[in-house]
Amino acid sequence: MVKSTDNVVAIRPPKEETKRGLEKRWSKEVLEPGFTFVPSVILRAQARLHIDATELAVLLHLIDHWWEDDTMPFPSKKRLAERLGVSDKTVQRAMKRLEDEGLIKREPRSHASGGQASNRYDLSPLVEKLKPIARDMVEARDQATATRRAASRPGLKRRPKVDPAS
Repeated sequence: MVKSTDNVVAIRPPKEETKRGLEKRWSKEVLEPGFTFVPSVILRAQARLHIDATELAVLLHLIDHWWEDDTMPFPSKKRLAERLGVSDKTVQRAMKRLEDEGLIKREPRSHASGGQASNRYDLSPLVEKLKPIARDMVEARDQATATRRAASRPGLKRRPKVDPAS
């Protein structure tokens, strides 16, 4: 029998100053097991990254395993499947699509005894793909801000009224 905690990954405690700021939003109880930082650009650009909901979920779980700046995550497909409540094959297909889209890079690992270990997943291709998307989003935000400011300035020509009857 599998215990409900068997598919829970131990995580490092967050830095206190970050945790305090988030506790106002999420509460201590919710943050106690830990949290993962996910840039909004990943969620907002899902369609532009050409990934579906399953692939996004797998990607978010990979990010949740990225604990060290200089060490890429290496969860097993089985662990990801258990956490997501899907089959190992579903995770395998999602990983293949993420790799085909150039968002991750699989790197085989092996045990010291010579046996195969879980793959390491390099997320630096994702980071590089997100940079121009993030720039586009910032540019669009800045243009929208400039347009709103221009519309409120004195001397702006009024737009002609459109007769709804015509």
